[in-house]
Amino acid sequence: MFPVLHIGSVKNILGVAGESPYLFHFSDRFSVFDWGAMPDELTDKGKALAVMADFFFRQMEGADTWQKLDLPAALKETQTYQDFCTNGLSHHSLGLCDEAGHAVAEATPYLKVEPVAVPVLPFKDGEYDYQAYEGQPVKTLVPLEVIFRFGVPEGSSLLQRTSDADYCRAIGLTDAPQPGERFEQPIIEYSTKLESSDRYISYAEAQRVAGMSDAEFATLHETVTLLALHLKSIFARCDVELWDGKFEFSFAPEKNADGSRKFWIVDSIGPDELRLTYHGVQLSKENLRRFYRDSEWHQAINLAKHLAADRSIKEWKGICEGELNSSPDPLSPEVKEASEMMYKTIANELSKVCDGRESFPGAWDFDTLIHKM
Repeated sequence: MFPVLHIGSVKNILGVAGESPYLFHFSDRFSVFDWGAMPDELTDKGKALAVMADFFFRQMEGADTWQKLDLPAALKETQTYQDFCTNGLSHHSLGLCDEAGHAVAEATPYLKVEPVAVPVLPFKDGEYDYQAYEGQPVKTLVPLEVIFRFGVPEGSSLLQRTSDADYCRAIGLTDAPQPGERFEQPIIEYSTKLESSDRYISYAEAQRVAGMSDAEFATLHETVTLLALHLKSIFARCDVELWDGKFEFSFAPEKNADGSRKFWIVDSIGPDELRLTYHGVQLSKENLRRFYRDSEWHQAINLAKHLAADRSIKEWKGICEGELNSSPDPLSPEVKEASEMMYKTIANELSKVCDGRESFPGAWDFDTLIHKM
């Protein structure tokens, strides 16, 4: 048995500190609005997330999947794409396993991975200290969430930033987008990862806090573009539209010929990190967010974050619970059932289209799912 190293809001990490491998234990918990574990659990969510993470890692590591990808000529000429066509995309996954770390073929909530260091950033005088990244560490989490967008659905947070013309130009937009607008190439944004609340930052700040060279930051940008297009192609085979999502990376131990570090894609890829629609209906955690968005609890969260920022402290949840006396209510039975099925349905459809098998017999098909949501 692997000892517990960390209990997260939705995922536990098992293993011996600093020793390979670690196990990701995907729980049935869920989190919205940075709150942490919510009152309900979603049955089999953990198994579905582990199956999907393993599926996407296997897809991206295959050089042949990149060779078959239909891409604009300019992207095919990049060194990053050529590397993927030869070696595939590197990642830290070692495959599905049981709780003892033994490889398994059936659905399981456990994924074996290579360890990645996650520095704790000192917080002083209202700012985070990113000095840990100045030494250009390897096998260490890049302190960024990298967000890609193929469109601007209603409620997209991008609309909160595009009144700034300079920001639009920096991310490749000539004009502020309108709700419902779509992009052929993904728009890429960066936000902090290791701070108590995520905040969007400029490309220059993203490169600076991550301690990247110009070559490394350019490679990261190309990697995200290619990876997003690959994901979009996979979901299109299921008649699902990919709108946006986020990736996490670590600095890999390998280096390029110019001395720059390579990247591993890490953590997970699945509906908790993506915004998907099927015939216009959301297939992501947005459905859970929508259940809570008009609640008094969500309003209290926003107030608590503002109060924490004014006080130059990072812990806003205690303000929400202690000062504002607000916490989330349980889901309705209908939303809970549909949310449970959503994870299993997506995992099933991906497996059927690409692997020719079902991981969750009895799960709804997409048409039944959207009728129930």
